[in-house]
Amino acid sequence: MRDILLVDNENAILNGLATCMDWQAHGCRIAATARNGLEAVHLIEQTEPDIVISDIRMPDMDGLALAKWVMEHAPQVKVILLTGFPDFDYAQQAISYRVVDFVLKPSTEEKLVQAIEKACGQIDRESDQRRTSRLLADREQQSLELKRNLLLYDLIYRANLSNMFAYHRVAELGLNLLDYHVLRLGVASKAPDCDYAAFLQHAQHILQECLSGQTPYFVPKADRFCYVVLCKADEAEVRSACLRAVSIAGEQSEFLLTIGMSRRQNDPLAMHQAARQADHAQHFAEYSLQMPVVRYDDLPALSPAVWKTVTDELKLFESALERHNRSCVEETLARLFAFVRLQKLPLSSVQRICSIIHNFCVGLLFSYDRSDCLSDAQTLALEPLFERGSLDEIEQQLTDFVCGVFDGISAAPGNIDSIIFSIKCYVDQNYAQPLSLESLASQVHLSTSYLSKLFKREIGENLSVYILNVRIEHAKLLLRSTDMKTYEIAEAVGIGDPVYFSKLFKKAVGCKPKEYRADGERATGQEIAANMPVSC
Repeated sequence: MRDILLVDNENAILNGLATCMDWQAHGCRIAATARNGLEAVHLIEQTEPDIVISDIRMPDMDGLALAKWVMEHAPQVKVILLTGFPDFDYAQQAISYRVVDFVLKPSTEEKLVQAIEKACGQIDRESDQRRTSRLLADREQQSLELKRNLLLYDLIYRANLSNMFAYHRVAELGLNLLDYHVLRLGVASKAPDCDYAAFLQHAQHILQECLSGQTPYFVPKADRFCYVVLCKADEAEVRSACLRAVSIAGEQSEFLLTIGMSRRQNDPLAMHQAARQADHAQHFAEYSLQMPVVRYDDLPALSPAVWKTVTDELKLFESALERHNRSCVEETLARLFAFVRLQKLPLSSVQRICSIIHNFCVGLLFSYDRSDCLSDAQTLALEPLFERGSLDEIEQQLTDFVCGVFDGISAAPGNIDSIIFSIKCYVDQNYAQPLSLESLASQVHLSTSYLSKLFKREIGENLSVYILNVRIEHAKLLLRSTDMKTYEIAEAVGIGDPVYFSKLFKKAVGCKPKEYRADGERATGQEIAANMPVSC
């Protein structure tokens, strides 16, 4: 519905225009009326009409002066002028003031409708043009933001960029990387199976709201982490905004937000280093609820006493590893990580400790000529490990790697045959008992994953399949040689559910247990009959 402002200094003409036709039928309504141009200006500012229909000759401010004011102050409003004098000079001025149409009085309804339709058409076309312009501008801005984020991603993760290309691209995209900080956001929650991606997105929104006047560039890192690049931002203001974001997240959300902040940087090619600083700072922030926002420069220096304790534990670890004392190795590793948490060691120190332990283990594998284990899925990949960022995950993966090293040593070529033979003998003797991968692995001092893989590689079938085949073979023997019921046989071979036993038996043998027994009895009867003497 288009809003119309009628302007004429004669009440009779105003009333006539208002009632001369069914405005609503043409998609219009009379929003207001004015008796001269000055009054019309006031009403345009108040009611914001779509179309002004005005007489030309009026006191104080005539129609042409009104059209000129509209062109200069409200160009979206369309003006239709009415006049009883077909004056060429009027027409020329009206055109220069972008008047839509010039209607002679007395005008017919048809002429007025045509002028209104012409004005509505211009409004629609201009609206479409503005919408298209906004859409193109939005797409251009989105494209620019995407290009900026891709460049920042490459700079943070040390993509293979030449110095010249990097500097040229930074200038081309209008990024001020001669003065910037890198932040790392981290979200944590005690709730199991939580949606970290949603938490992280919420944290980004909160920080963006707190960074009023700043444009943060978010660069992904992992499920619960991301980097933020802030260009030309005051360090104190950034830290204050981060503290507000952490406070808001703590009050409104189900997750804990921690933020690490790099030093101020002035070189685009130093962004990888700045990201590592943010890593260390955020990692330290996770240790303590009292310091949820940590600058890299605020990280505490480690005392000689702390490093002496770490060194002593590493010596104990190396000694236990060389003595093949798995329990002592695991205890030392757990004690070492407990000390790391207690002393709130920064990520750089944890990386150094893990690297030393990794080197101990790799050296031991080489001494046993088990370098093939280094391509194993259990091998510790240091870079991806620290990209995850969680100390619990680091400890778990390092522990798994150390256990994998013990598995590799235990399964040296000379020991594999004895391990497999031992497992097969144990299954053959204990098939009637509950058998699990965990219990069998404990028999040969291997991890469950390594035993499963080793058995499949050496025998050609999964350990669970081997156990099932042993039980089925014993069941077949009992069906042929005893009168035991099916449920009794199922229990005797270690399968407590007789229905499940029947299904497994049919799948393995091709017939049900009762059918197998019946076939055996018929075969035995035929054999006896064939061997009986023929009487004369």
